[in-house]
Amino acid sequence: MTPILRPAIRADLDALVELEEVSFDSDWFSRRQLSHLILRAHARTLVIIQPDDDVIPTAPAVDDVMAALWPAGSVERDDATPLRSVLGYGTVLFRRNSRRARLYSFCLHPESRGRGLAQRMLTSLEQLAIAQGCTQFDLEVHTGNGAAIALYERHGFEKCGRLRDYYADGAAAWKMRKALTLDSPAPVAEELAAGDAGEAHPGPPSTVNAGAA
Repeated sequence: MTPILRPAIRADLDALVELEEVSFDSDWFSRRQLSHLILRAHARTLVIIQPDDDVIPTAPAVDDVMAALWPAGSVERDDATPLRSVLGYGTVLFRRNSRRARLYSFCLHPESRGRGLAQRMLTSLEQLAIAQGCTQFDLEVHTGNGAAIALYERHGFEKCGRLRDYYADGAAAWKMRKALTLDSPAPVAEELAAGDAGEAHPGPPSTVNAGAA
């Protein structure tokens, strides 16, 4: 069955912690940090999952991504049971009284790369930013992560600065940016690129609960 996107919930935490550990050598999130990202008011986190064979998902509407992906209010439920096989996740941050969104974390399981899933998830996160009224999408990416940089460039991001000693290992990061147009149709999530980058923590541990990439 085709992988689907939905908002992350508390019950996804074990799978997300494991996903971080297999995807990154350092700068990974703790369970507490991931929990805060899922539940904080000014962030949206999506997971991409391989649904059970007996579950028939409903296709999400482009004009209302969060509502279509998952019923209202369920993001904070403790008793929700996630579908098996979390393949990846992405988090976008918003600021009060700002039209800038930031891609804060982006991760795809190594065994799920090359299927266009990263492009699909990135497109849906952009749709969330547009729905929030944002006109600018920012991110940071390791200068040595050529696959992630290529993914972002295919998606319309451009390098706009270099940040020295940005990661825990002392590596630098490219700052990348994309302008969003609110009055134009959002790209369709099913238009997948050929292949994908897989993983890219845009930033180092910093601001969320004493740390978050």
